[in-house]
Amino acid sequence: MFNNNKKDTSTPGAAAKRKSAPSLLSSDLVINGNLESAGDMQVDGSVEGDIRSQMLTISASAVVRGSIEAESVVIAGSVTGKIKARHVTLNKSAKVIADVIQERLTIEPGAFFEGNCRHFPVEEEVHPRRIEQVVPARPNGANTTASSPNGMAVAASDAA
Repeated sequence: MFNNNKKDTSTPGAAAKRKSAPSLLSSDLVINGNLESAGDMQVDGSVEGDIRSQMLTISASAVVRGSIEAESVVIAGSVTGKIKARHVTLNKSAKVIADVIQERLTIEPGAFFEGNCRHFPVEEEVHPRRIEQVVPARPNGANTTASSPNGMAVAASDAA
């Protein structure tokens, strides 16, 4: 009844699937290099390099020089580089000099933003339709069909 020998019913992969605590880079930390995390990350210090994570928060004391790629980014500090995320929020204390590729952009009054802003590409634009060019058959059968490196069919014929 009070047996402490309980069997572990969890699988080894279950621990990996649990949501981990966000990674925190404190304000006195300076990193020269790239950062990558499958989870959430908060940067309070300085980063010279690229950052990839699920949810990224750049606090008011943070300085980032490099590209950022995340599902969601909230910026209150300074970012110089390129930002690619579905949701980008620039708080009033943000100073961003970057090209931003996003699906949804929120800029609070007082935020500084300099750069280009483009909407996230639509799925149809990411996977273009296959285009085939048809050339009428020549009497001597000199038509040739080839495939280009991007998988598109191209028809060519010999010049007479």
